[in-house]
Amino acid sequence: MTATDLHVLTALPHTAAILLHGALRTEGIAAELARDGLAVVYGFDGGGFSTQVMVPGHEVERARQVLSDLDSGP
Repeated sequence: MTATDLHVLTALPHTAAILLHGALRTEGIAAELARDGLAVVYGFDGGGFSTQVMVPGHEVERARQVLSDLDSGP
């Protein structure tokens, strides 16, 4: 999977992005996280420094469904 194959699904605070990443991987969706270098060094976790959750283009719709299911709760 190359960077050009990936599409940003959403951007979240880092901890929430990790949880979503795990949920996507559990559903068999190859997700990747991208975090700004300054965010890592200085611990920024909001606004423009949110962690991007990226998925392959052909998995975007499935990934949106997983995100929707998580947002709606149990």
